[in-house]
Amino acid sequence: MQETGVKDLGDKALLLRIIGAGVILVLLLWTVLVPPANGQGMGGARATAPAAPEPELPATDLLVRFEGPALSFRWSLAPEAALEPAFVRALRADALAERAKAMREQDEAIANPPPGRGPIRTEWWERWQAEAETDGLIALSARQYEYTGGAHGNLGFRTAIWDRAADRRIAFAELFADPKAALAALQPAFCKALDAQRLVRRQGVRDPNFSNCPALADLPVVPVGNGTINSFRVLVPPYTAGPWVEGVYEIPLETTPALPHVAPRFAGAFAKP
Repeated sequence: MQETGVKDLGDKALLLRIIGAGVILVLLLWTVLVPPANGQGMGGARATAPAAPEPELPATDLLVRFEGPALSFRWSLAPEAALEPAFVRALRADALAERAKAMREQDEAIANPPPGRGPIRTEWWERWQAEAETDGLIALSARQYEYTGGAHGNLGFRTAIWDRAADRRIAFAELFADPKAALAALQPAFCKALDAQRLVRRQGVRDPNFSNCPALADLPVVPVGNGTINSFRVLVPPYTAGPWVEGVYEIPLETTPALPHVAPRFAGAFAKP
């Protein structure tokens, strides 16, 4: 009888251990498979609400093309712009107007070719790329090229900043409460960086014909950053700071000198120093 009692106790203990292990397994599965109530995540933190769906635009909205007997036209827009359909419409409208102008010029060239030869085949392209995206702003820059005959084509830059809250395009100067003060604060760093790049390209030889420092107010400047703006980029086309053979200059600048002049409504878009 004593041996039977001991055996019964052992069986009961084993059964309790099995039941306990089963309960623990069920609790673990419940924790993993059942979502937290009331949107509560691990540690009691509220889970992030699902993001609003991004607008869906056809890829063709980001392209404008034309191939003719005397014209090649190419325009492309960075896909980041599609986050703001009105931004796409504004930039695309500019491209369509540019294409219509180029097509008219092509037709005129075909109708009135130079004596003894056919019309010059012209080329025009513009490619936009993303530079900055914050909760309130999207900034893009474009490199533009046009060839209408001659030794080489013409290179240029454009920039575009979209104010997402106001749903409109703004100028770089509108980021500041005092644009003149902001540009004046950035000018010394720009001139120093530009001179350093020119010396490298010229192998230490100074060019008296291109020794001046252009005013920032006359150049396209674009914010740069992801989430917050942490720098600016100054875009300098040929013949502005150097001869054609030197190409373009793209000068990065820290935002710090201009931060005291940022407009209050845009202060949150800039990284803190």
